Amino acid sequence: MPAISFIIPAYNAEETLERALNSICSQKEFTDYEILVIDDGSQDNTVAVAKKFAQKEAKLKVLTAGNGVGQARNVGLKHATGQWVAFLDADDFYIADTLKQALNIAHKNDADLQIFSFEHGQKTIDLSFKTTLTSLSARCKMLEKPTNYLTVWGKFFKREIIATQKLYFDEELTMAEDSEFLIRYSACCSKICSSNLIMYHYSIDTPSATRIFAKEKISAYLKTLVAMNNFMVSQPKELQVSFFKFTLIQLNIIAVRFIYVATNPASMKQKKQTLLEVCQDPIIKQALNGLPLKACLTPHLLPGLFLKLKLPQFAILLFKIRSRQNQIRENTN
Repeated sequence: MPAISFIIPAYNAEETLERALNSICSQKEFTDYEILVIDDGSQDNTVAVAKKFAQKEAKLKVLTAGNGVGQARNVGLKHATGQWVAFLDADDFYIADTLKQALNIAHKNDADLQIFSFEHGQKTIDLSFKTTLTSLSARCKMLEKPTNYLTVWGKFFKREIIATQKLYFDEELTMAEDSEFLIRYSACCSKICSSNLIMYHYSIDTPSATRIFAKEKISAYLKTLVAMNNFMVSQPKELQVSFFKFTLIQLNIIAVRFIYVATNPASMKQKKQTLLEVCQDPIIKQALNGLPLKACLTPHLLPGLFLKLKLPQFAILLFKIRSRQNQIRENTN
């Protein structure tokens, strides 16, 4: 049994896949692993790149899916044999000579979920818990800071938990499906640990592809929120406020990335109407009504505060500013 199974879903990744693979195979004193590249219906030379790499790396297997990243990851999970599972996106990579250290940390902590810190461009994101947290407290923290914690990359999962609990990605979800998976996985964890080791490099090599306006993406986000809410009903009440915060952060993402993004050709009046319609969705209304005003007194929840106070014009102003900031940041990375 290898120590780690690396699962890499790949779609049209011919330009970055080799970099991702090299970031595993070139690590010093680190050989106890397997790599599963799952092609998700690529139209370029992704499969050829993977198969060529497999000729010199016997630990690599090339598999096929074709129905989205959730299915690709599920194919990887069904073929994985390692003690730990790690997900690597094909356009990201591991920092040089960190995986051996990361494996030692995971073994020492014997956590059910081991989280590592990461870098994005020139910025480093320290995800280490400053104090020891119970599993429930860690889950609340993850929900309240989803852009940092609720991604499946940059983490080690115990394959035994995935196998025994039959935990797979919901293939019906197309947005935030990794967050939904993590919510269910973390509910099975007795111990969650985080490290300040900067192990993972998160890339946006084609930022415009993730910011193109498409109304169906809004519906897809709301569908994921409903699925998560259905699961939350059976969870401890302490998680409910954290889930309300998570929901309003997703509303912020919807507004910034898909409504007030520069590629949306709609008029400002139409954009406002779309936002107000989203706010009337039952899952969003539940969060707006359920979250106390004082809980919104943080920068990332300020739009929710204004919406609760029936002052949408101020929320819209923040959404516009943040969308513009994202565009500038991504164009300079």
